[in-house]
Amino acid sequence: MQFNKRLNLIRKRSKITQKSVSTYLGVTLRTYQRYEEGTIEPPLSTVSAIAKYFDIPVDCLLGNGLFANWEDILLHKDIILSSLVELLPAIPQILNLSNPSEKQLARLLPALLAKVTFTEDTISLYLLNSSESEIPVEVPFGECQTDLPVHPSV
Repeated sequence: MQFNKRLNLIRKRSKITQKSVSTYLGVTLRTYQRYEEGTIEPPLSTVSAIAKYFDIPVDCLLGNGLFANWEDILLHKDIILSSLVELLPAIPQILNLSNPSEKQLARLLPALLAKVTFTEDTISLYLLNSSESEIPVEVPFGECQTDLPVHPSV
């Protein structure tokens, strides 16, 4: 997914207006709209400011690393989180995982996972361990919610 589409989805999920973001950034509303349209790309300093505004990592906006398939991760977050609790039972004692926000997931998951991949019927979690290598964990989809409402602009 391209930067402009990610930016648009993140803003809409946060229920924030384009005007609010443009005011924070110190750019005109039309300039910000062009960022979301993909007709112009913001400078790196503006991308950093956008990430700060939404309180998410820059990589989440850019789709780097774990965030390459962020929309799929959000769609299946319950399965991913329950699998992480099974694999790392101490997590609930340290963190409250009941209905985490996108911001919380964007901070938590990169600390635990190198990547998440999806096939037709499997989610593969690649855990970070103390030696920084990856451990693939196959998680069957089972009965996951695939009939979630889609935002009208998607």
